[in-house]
Amino acid sequence: GLPETLGLQEWMIEELAAEGPATVDAILQVQSRLAALYPEFVVSRLAPTVLGDHISPLVANAPLAGEGFSWHVDAEPDMVPPSPWCDRYGRYINRQPRKPLFVSALLYLNPTWPEDWDAETLLLDPKTETGVFVRPKPGRLLLMDQDITHRISPPSLLAGTTPRYSLVWKLVLHPRPTSSVFDHPSIARPEWGTPTKFGSANTEH
Repeated sequence: GLPETLGLQEWMIEELAAEGPATVDAILQVQSRLAALYPEFVVSRLAPTVLGDHISPLVANAPLAGEGFSWHVDAEPDMVPPSPWCDRYGRYINRQPRKPLFVSALLYLNPTWPEDWDAETLLLDPKTETGVFVRPKPGRLLLMDQDITHRISPPSLLAGTTPRYSLVWKLVLHPRPTSSVFDHPSIARPEWGTPTKFGSANTEH
């Protein structure tokens, strides 16, 4: 039979989430690359003081064929509980000027993943009921605002008993006061060109 859990057990998540000298080298490499990608921000993991000790800054996913998954958001800054974080920053809509930006970074881990095995990440605009999907290309990193509605699509039957592995960093990007993004925090990069808008973001006001 299959093992009891195909995701990462709590002790392994704690080991991966360790900071300082105990930080796993591969984890450190990803975080260093994110910091280099966003020099206008101070990139940090979602701290326990934001949502509570029960929320890990790292999440492992291992969906299997035949499983079902619900639409959800990772976090919303306007829904944070009372805390020192809330006292300092308040509750606000993500991407608000001069406020920390809540971002998720999803890294696909399988060394190979044929297209007909599916298991895409689905992103939804609830207002227009339209969306986009991202294929789990090996080594691909998906960056998204944490308040985007999304869910996992299960692997196809062709994947058999092979899970689609991924690791998710829950991040907070603090805009530097002297940077150009201080008044317009965004994960979009100028070198990527003009973002393609969809759903309600593409509606003329």
